[in-house]
Amino acid sequence: MRMIFNKCNKTQNHNFFVSAAPRTKAAESMPPVAAAERVAESPAGMLDQRFELLPLSVQERDAATSMVRSSRHTKLSVLPNHCMNIEGELEGFAFKCASDDPASVLPLTKTSMFTTAVYECDQDHGESYLRLTSDISGTTRALAELMCSIDADHASEPLNLDCMPDLDFAALSQHTFRDQRTWRENIPAKVGVYHCFMRASAQNMREHKIFIVVSGCCTQASEELYNMWLDAREHITAGQFLACAEIDWLRKATLRHHNRLAARVAQRLKLPVRLIDDINSVESASMLLPTTSCVTRDITTSRGGVLLTSDAVVLDRCKSGVFFDCNANEGFWVFTGPRDTSSYRMFGTEFKVTGPDQCFPTRSVRYHRLYASRDKSNIVAPYGRDVTSFGASGSGARTFSLSGGAAGGILDHGQMLEHVFYQNASSDITGFLFPHSNFLDVLSSLGFNPNDGIVNLMPIAAFCNDE
Repeated sequence: MRMIFNKCNKTQNHNFFVSAAPRTKAAESMPPVAAAERVAESPAGMLDQRFELLPLSVQERDAATSMVRSSRHTKLSVLPNHCMNIEGELEGFAFKCASDDPASVLPLTKTSMFTTAVYECDQDHGESYLRLTSDISGTTRALAELMCSIDADHASEPLNLDCMPDLDFAALSQHTFRDQRTWRENIPAKVGVYHCFMRASAQNMREHKIFIVVSGCCTQASEELYNMWLDAREHITAGQFLACAEIDWLRKATLRHHNRLAARVAQRLKLPVRLIDDINSVESASMLLPTTSCVTRDITTSRGGVLLTSDAVVLDRCKSGVFFDCNANEGFWVFTGPRDTSSYRMFGTEFKVTGPDQCFPTRSVRYHRLYASRDKSNIVAPYGRDVTSFGASGSGARTFSLSGGAAGGILDHGQMLEHVFYQNASSDITGFLFPHSNFLDVLSSLGFNPNDGIVNLMPIAAFCNDE
C-alpha cells in the first residue's frame, strides 16, 4: 500500500540524533569496556563496537549514544570507517531497529540511496585507452564540460518524487510504468573513467579493462524523502515508513539515473559500450546496464526490523564485490569475493556472511579541521589541494576555466589537477585514512578473504564533487 505524505521544503537540518550531545553522569561513571567484550549495552539500545578500528572519540560516542537512546530495540554497529563529517554527523555504521519503533528513531539523512555503479566498456585492443591517456588534460576537460552542461541545463527539472508513476493507475495497465514527467541528471559525487589490470575468468592471464564509475545520489529526490520523513516520523512506525512506495522507487530510480549519466559519459568520450533504451522514460533516453552496483546509504528490511546503513553496504544485497572509495586521486578499491565458476560475476561471488544483517564499509575515513586524525602513520594528504584549514595552496594545482567564459559555473570555480577535476577549488578535508593492514584485519572479520584479492580501479579522468 502506497503511503501519501505532505510535501514541504525544509531548509533546517534536524539531525539531532547524530550530533554531539552532552554526556550523562551515568555514562561518565561507566567502567571501560574490556577488550574481549566489545559489545556495550546502553540503557536504551545496544552499541556494538566489535568492528571499530580505533576507539570512539568523545564526539563519536556522544553521537552514537544519542542514536540508540530513543528505543531499547535499537542497535548501532560501528564499522572501521567510523568518523564525524563536517556537519557534525556520525558516519560509518549500521543501524537496526524494530519495525514497531517510531520512525523518528531512524538516523535518516539527505543522501538516501547513495549508490556506486560500475560499467564495463567493450574491449577494443587498447585503442580507447591510448586515445584517452594521450591527452589526459583534454579528457578531464571534456568530462568537466559535460558536467557543466548538465548543471546549466534548465530545460527540465532534476529527478524528484513528482516523477514517480501513479501506481494506482499503473496497476491497471499492461505496459511499463513510465515516469510522470521528463527529468534531467544531476551532478553526482564522483564520475569518471577508470582502468585496471585484473585476472580473467580462467585465472590464467591478466586483462586490461576500462570502466565508467558513477557514485552519488539523486539530490533533490533524496531531500524530498527526508522532508517527508520529518513530517511523518512522529505519526508512523519505522516499518510503515519502509513500506512506502517512495523508498523502493527511489532506490531503482537512482540506479536508472546513474545508468543514463554513464551513457552520456560514454557518448561524450566515444567509449565502446552497448547502449539500450530507458523504457521507463517519458522521452527517448539511452542508458547502460551496470556490471555491478552497491547502495552505500540504504534503508532496507532486516530480520525482524529495519536496517539503515551509512557508508556501508549490506552484504546480502551485494552480489559481486564491494567498492571502496579511497579518494578521487587514488580511485576505488574493489574487495572481490570468491571466484565465480558458475556464472559471470566479474568481481567474484558473495562474501562469507558470519552474522545477521552484516555490513561492509564502502568509503575511507575523511579527516578535516573539526575531526583530526589521531595517528599520522596511515594518513594520505590531499595531493595538490588548497586546504582551507591550512590556508595554503597546494603545489601543482590550478583553477580551470574555459576561454571566453561560455560555460561558467563549475569550470569557473573548479580546480583541475592531473587527471581529476574538483568542483570545489578548496577543501575542508585534511587527509584520508589509507586501508592499511589493521584495517584489512577488521575487514577479514566482516567476511572478506584476502586470498580473493583486491582490484584497484585507477582514474584516467574523474570529476569529483564531494572532496
